Amino acid sequence: MSEGERETLAIALDHAWRWYENRRSRTVALLQVVTLWLAILGAGYGAVLQAKLYTLGGAIGILAAVGLVAADREATRVRASAALAADAVAELEARLADATGVQALRLYQRECESNPPSRRFLGLDLGRWVVYVSLATCIAAATYTWVGLA
Repeated sequence: MSEGERETLAIALDHAWRWYENRRSRTVALLQVVTLWLAILGAGYGAVLQAKLYTLGGAIGILAAVGLVAADREATRVRASAALAADAVAELEARLADATGVQALRLYQRECESNPPSRRFLGLDLGRWVVYVSLATCIAAATYTWVGLA
């Protein structure tokens, strides 16, 4: 492999890595926004219950559930986009390692080997279970507020 081909390969690897890194950082930012969103809605829910505005309290529970569904859909889309780049990173790292003779460049492959896949329960990963439990909590809170308190 010529020096120009190695340079092209390194540029391609840099592009794929930046894509992957960008998508993963978007996922982290989304998680931060959802956490802030739920904290604000939780504070609003508590204030509304103290004011005995139960209809508004139920609406806040439904709003939180809708926000969780939207965030989960976006996180799934961004994770799938990052996975596209992860495959390219793995392939390009392998080619670059073969071209340079430096096997330590296979960083993505080594990371995947050292980190087991996320744990699953009843066929779903734990992150998805957190979303489902949160959705059930939001809907239960809205139902309790509308039916039990109103």
